[in-house]
Amino acid sequence: MNQFIALVRKGNVAPSEILCIGMLLVSLSLVGCGGKLGSIEISAVDTAISDAEAAIAAAVEADAPTLASDLFETAQANLASAKIALEEKKGNEALRLAYQAIANATLAQTNSMNITKNSELNTSILQKEAEAESLRATVNSKKEELAGLQSEIQDVQSEGTQLKQTVRDLEKKNRELGDTRAAYGEQVAQLSETLEEIRGRARRAETEIRNYGREVAELRRKLDVADRRVQEEGYQKRTVIAEIDSLRRQLREQAQIYTEKLAEASQQNAGAKHAEYLKQKAQEARAYVDSQPQLHPTKTGRIALSAEQIAAGKMALSNWERAWQAKDLNGHLAYYEPNIIADKVVIHESKEHRNKIDLQQLEADLHQMGTHAWSKAKSDTEVEGESVIGIHRLTRLATPAADENATELYNIWIREVWMHQVGNDWRIHHEIWQIYENVPNF
Repeated sequence: MNQFIALVRKGNVAPSEILCIGMLLVSLSLVGCGGKLGSIEISAVDTAISDAEAAIAAAVEADAPTLASDLFETAQANLASAKIALEEKKGNEALRLAYQAIANATLAQTNSMNITKNSELNTSILQKEAEAESLRATVNSKKEELAGLQSEIQDVQSEGTQLKQTVRDLEKKNRELGDTRAAYGEQVAQLSETLEEIRGRARRAETEIRNYGREVAELRRKLDVADRRVQEEGYQKRTVIAEIDSLRRQLREQAQIYTEKLAEASQQNAGAKHAEYLKQKAQEARAYVDSQPQLHPTKTGRIALSAEQIAAGKMALSNWERAWQAKDLNGHLAYYEPNIIADKVVIHESKEHRNKIDLQQLEADLHQMGTHAWSKAKSDTEVEGESVIGIHRLTRLATPAADENATELYNIWIREVWMHQVGNDWRIHHEIWQIYENVPNF
């Protein structure tokens, strides 16, 4: 609420000022009545009247006619009366009225100055309050803007978290594709080497065929020469005939060799066609692999964890494994992220069956796997990026050996667990199952 300084009312005189005026009047009366002075000197009255006029002029400068009109008018009236009393030779009365005019003018000046100061002060207060109100409005506006910015920041942070998760998922898929491409790249390289070897053999066979063709052509040329000699030299007929028979026999032998080489070349061409077939199948295999989701995330060997974090991750893996061994399924599942998608691969009779399972299906499968007695064969840990990886190999006897010459068959369960830090806890964000059914214990 606004507070204002009360203005001094016109003509309002403080008690101390009234007391001062009373004492002045008493002193004047004593002077007038004193027998010692007898009468008032005119110079004293003139001086008092001059002082009264000066006091009234000062009151005018302070705007007393407007702000303290009652006192100012009284001062003017007393001054006029003092001048009249002076003309009538009433010294005491003139002196009293002059001093009364001085007192009234001084009070009028003081009240006017106080009123002016109060007015200026009230104006300043109003200005300050207006400025304060403006500042409050500005502060409220800034608060609203700040609240809006905080809401936008929260939205951006939420979007950033989602983008980070998407990036992690894409990086995981990229690593898995990289592993599969590398494996099939090796197979393609081997097939390419085989194809080049077959092509080399085919080129060598073609070269040999061309060489034998030239030999046959040479034999035919010799036969033509011999025929001409028969025509030209009849006396050497029998010798030439014998030579012709020899050449024909050689021709038959070379033709037989040529036929065999042609057959071999045909086989080489068949091998080349088979190599082309293998190359085509390799391309189809690569296309199929590219279309399949990767099983294993790519392992780059990069480590982004401190020694303390690695130790904490390994401890979490140990606790996870102990919960499984103790058949504490709830404690075992507590280490998984709620949105985990695991890869389950079952290899049966050389056929591979892949499935992706969520946490609910994972729980059901773990419950089913827990009904069997599994033996721990091997375990190992690795570190990749921000993850600590646990690899556990479990086995159980599936088919005992019928006799001493038979082979025992096992079910082998390999679990590869990827665990990373979430806040102060460690959680499994990816797991891979490889289950080999009815295989020797490798």
